[in-house]
Parts: sequence; structure tokens; C-alpha cells
Amino acid sequence: MPRLLEMQGISKGFPGVKALSDVSISLDRGEVLGIVGENGAGKSTLMKVLAGVFPADAGDMHLDGEAFQPRRPRDSLDAGIIVIHQELSLIPDRSVAENIYLGHLPHGKLGGVRRAALHRNARDLLARVGLSIPPQTRVRHLGIAQQQLVEIARALSRKARVIVMDEPTATLTTAEQKILFATIALLRQSGVGLVFISHHLEEVFEVCDRITVLRDGAAVETRPASEWNETGLIQAMVNRPIEALFPERHATVGDVLLDVEALGSEGRFQDVSFSVRAGEVVGIGGLIGAGRTEVLKTIYGALPASQGRVRVQSREARIRSPRDAIAAGVALVPEDRKGEGLVMPFPIRNNVALSTLRQSSWLRSVLMPRRIDRLADHAVKSLRIRTPGIRQPVQSLSGGNQQKVVLGRALTTRPRIFLLDEPTRGIDVGAKVEVYRLINTLAEQGGAVLVVSSDMIELLGISDRILVMRAGRLAGTIPKPEFSQERVMQLAALG
Repeated sequence: MPRLLEMQGISKGFPGVKALSDVSISLDRGEVLGIVGENGAGKSTLMKVLAGVFPADAGDMHLDGEAFQPRRPRDSLDAGIIVIHQELSLIPDRSVAENIYLGHLPHGKLGGVRRAALHRNARDLLARVGLSIPPQTRVRHLGIAQQQLVEIARALSRKARVIVMDEPTATLTTAEQKILFATIALLRQSGVGLVFISHHLEEVFEVCDRITVLRDGAAVETRPASEWNETGLIQAMVNRPIEALFPERHATVGDVLLDVEALGSEGRFQDVSFSVRAGEVVGIGGLIGAGRTEVLKTIYGALPASQGRVRVQSREARIRSPRDAIAAGVALVPEDRKGEGLVMPFPIRNNVALSTLRQSSWLRSVLMPRRIDRLADHAVKSLRIRTPGIRQPVQSLSGGNQQKVVLGRALTTRPRIFLLDEPTRGIDVGAKVEVYRLINTLAEQGGAVLVVSSDMIELLGISDRILVMRAGRLAGTIPKPEFSQERVMQLAALG
């Protein structure tokens, strides 16, 4: 039998960028193919060619042995090729059933929607993905994992032959991931071919049969998952040996730069006290909803404080807004870089200058383009942002490079205290190493760094101390000699 899907010699270029160069992949029925690579390696572009979003400049595709050349996304949908993106595309105010059959609702002879058939068919598909909810439920009332399964049910409603999952676990808890992986196993048994794209290598090893590495727009190597190990896979992705994921830091710990005393924010957290010294990296761990992000935002003035006080360099700081925080030498890199850290349609130069518009203006009213360009050029070079130029819209950059733009904007304010909220979420392992090196550099230059992370290995690898939050309170502090995943989870879960 011919292979379910073959993409041979696919090339695609954009002005100033060669996104794909002679890439070939294949997929069999009931197989899960993992595709890994750094941000900007070409993974998303390759899938957009498959989905009919972009036409290939060169190369051929075959589906079940027949030539396949989609000219628009509808062609791929009709052929049974479904891409489930990291940002889900459901309509919150419509029912689960309506979302599943969006675009091909069952209609009666007089043109109206056959509601009974719609709900019956949707109920059958929901059962196939292990989701026991009424099909009339509004999507806005579902959790992220349930929405992910509704997306899969929608793919099945179109008689999917190939399902592409792009970072499907980015917002899922461990329990929700298990549900998703069980659904993937059921899809394999039914003969569906799956493409699994993820930065979490442990997940790739768990669910994939073969793994393809993309680097700089080219397919480097494809092997059975059993023939890869994590070290070899990382080295193939970044084209350089990684001796250690977490580079050594040689910082001298100095005076206290940030002192938080009995800080609280009504309804969010209360009575949190800690300090961070110059040259120190302090991690904050805990379960989602424990109040970690809220602590950082309150220190930064983005959320109101209902109690306590903050001292910066031994002086009480009255921080009631982000502007006050910037003036006090405090910078925040937010968790949601797209919603809170960047203006996506703006070019790099404008985003980098957002926090220093006054300093980049003449008489505080007329912007000075050359100064803004210098700031942006410095950020691109020092942080190694991959871009054709500083006038490139941020929305066209990979996730890792978008994160570097947020970091670049924070650095323009010349802070001494850095509040980093999930600084490596959604970026590849190579970009993570660069962020870790930057954190080390900030500490070695005398900065105080406070990092919130849900990645346990990351938290243990970059921190000098770990503060653990539980239910809006500080459950405990763990010094480096006592670091262990078990100790962090014990405090996070039990206090």
C-alpha cells in the first residue's frame, strides 16, 4: 500500500527568508510522526503548506498515492487533513456540537439545521475522544483540555485522515496530557496518521513512532524514536553540542536589592515576604493558581497591593503602576507575551521602544527615529534575534524570537531588578539555553532576578533558592543544597 502522506522536496521562500529548503517527510496510517526543531526551523511553514495556507515554491505531495496540491485551506480540509493549532479556533459562544460541525452542519430539505441529528452525531464523536459532556454545552464553559478534545472531534467529523497537532500540551496539566495521549492512542488504532509538533522532548519520545528534526528550514534526519536519545536530538536541533542545559553562573551575591514584606493583593494572595540580593536568581514554584504571577504583577504595580510594602535598594518604593516600577529600576517580562508583552502588528523597533518612549522623544512629544533604531539594533544583535530587519512585524517572528523582543524591551529601561514570568514557555530548547545564559549574565552584572516557572527541571536548574507558593501564601523556601522535585511538590501540594 502507498504511504498515507508524502511530502517530497518541499521548498518555500518569503522576502529575505528561505523558510523551507528541499524538505521531505512521510507518514503511514496509524503512525505518529514527531517533528522537532528550534523556533524558526520551518515546522509551522511546512504544516501551512500541507494545510493549503501557503503554496510550495517547489516539491510534490501525495495523499494515499495520489498527487495532492491544495490551492486553499478548504482543499486540505476536504481531503481530510486537519491542523489543530496551539491557539484553538473554537467559537466560545456557540455549542460544542455547532463547533464540531462548523462549516458542514446537517441541514434539512427546507434549509434549517437538523438539531436532533446534529446532537446525535456530535455525541458519538465526543464519545470517540473520551469526552462525556452534553453537545449543547457552550464552549466557553469548557476547560482547555476539553476544548482540545472538541477540536479533535471536529477533525473526526471531517473524516480526518491526517491530524497535525501543533504544541497540543502547551496549556495542559499533567492529568489533561494523559487524556490527550490516550485519545492519540485511539486515533492510531483507527488508522489516522498524526503529526505531533512539540518543544517538550519527553512527550515526543512518549507518543511518537518516528522523529524528524528540522533545522534552518531543512530536514536534518529522520529516525525511529527508539534510535534517538535526548542529547542526540538536542544536538541535531541546534547543530552544536550542549554540554549542559543550564550554563554555570559565576555571580557574586551582594546586598539586598528587592525586599518584600507581608505583601498582599485582595482575593489573590496575602502575607508574602522574601528578599532577593544582587547577583542572585530566586525561583518561584507552585501549582497553577497559587498566586505566583499575581505576586510579580503586584510588585510591578500592574495589580493593586492591599497590604505590605516593597523596598528597592533599601528604600521603600511606592509602586502603584508599571511606570512607577520602571522608574524604580524594576522590569517585568510577563507570562502572556502576545497579550501583555507585545503589540503583535507593530515592528520590532516599535516594540523594543515601548517602555522608553519618553527617553526616545524630543520634548516628550516628538519621537526620534534614529534613537529608536539604535535601541532596536542593539537588542537584535545582543539577543541574537533572528529577523530580516528591525522593521519586521513581531507577529511574523517565531515564539523564541518574540520572547527575545520582550526581553530586549525590558533591558532598554536599564533595570536592576528583573521579574521573569515563565520566560521560556513555548520556546525551543536552543532558545531556552540562550535565555538561561541571559539570566546568568543579568545576575553576574549585579542584577536581582526573580523567576516564576512551571517547568520543575528549569526551576531547579537556574535558581539559587526556590520560594514555593500554595493557595495564595508562601509555603516555604528551599535552599540549593536541599533542591529536589519531591520537596517542591510537597510544599506546593501540602504546604
